[in-house]
Amino acid sequence: MARRIVIVDDEEVITRALDILLTQASYEVAIARSGPEALALLSSSRSDLVILDIMLPEMDGYEVCRCIRQLPEYIPIIMLTARDEPLDKLLGLELGADLYLTKPFEPRELLAHIKAIFRLLEHRSRAGTAGEIPLVCGPLALWDAQHRVELAGRMVDLTPKEYELLRLFMRHPGRAFGRETLLRQAWGYDYPGDSRTVDVHVQRLRAKIEADPAQPRFLRTVRGFGYRLIAPLEIEETT
Repeated sequence: MARRIVIVDDEEVITRALDILLTQASYEVAIARSGPEALALLSSSRSDLVILDIMLPEMDGYEVCRCIRQLPEYIPIIMLTARDEPLDKLLGLELGADLYLTKPFEPRELLAHIKAIFRLLEHRSRAGTAGEIPLVCGPLALWDAQHRVELAGRMVDLTPKEYELLRLFMRHPGRAFGRETLLRQAWGYDYPGDSRTVDVHVQRLRAKIEADPAQPRFLRTVRGFGYRLIAPLEIEETT
């Protein structure tokens, strides 16, 4: 069965070009020209991936992204938009987008990203047939029920807080987390420590998952804000 991709964009030129590109690549395509139309489509029929613009009538792409993430099934989201400010990208990833690309786009690059996302989904599906589905990000794999982490097939021994941080990052690859958010999520709202506690634990975590902690490949610093685990697609691009 062909993968079904939903394009959410109100620009006729863009939707026509994407429709041709994806159809020629053997994908099934559906088009929505507004946020409410997209959500109705996603709620009523099978969809394997969404290509989402930000500037939409009635509700913007950020709100659409937030609503998609509240649906029971996980649907990968590629934000494809003319807005290219760093804060726009951070917000899109923060709300749950798997990838953020700007217009004009390179068709071959977009197709490569889509194929990489579907490869990752297939990998997780195959892993699920043998039991618990691990969280996977590049060579990192985490089995939550077993409280187990592997790096390229090698077991990684983490403290409880290191594990909580890594699990949070791996549940939201590509998403940037502020230090205060990480402190609340991993230590709790009543924890009396400060954000330097997060920095120390991130350094210790890097020492266990990075070949060179001084130049981290996976767990990156977002200057003046916090940290993020790079998305699987970014890992593929660096290999």
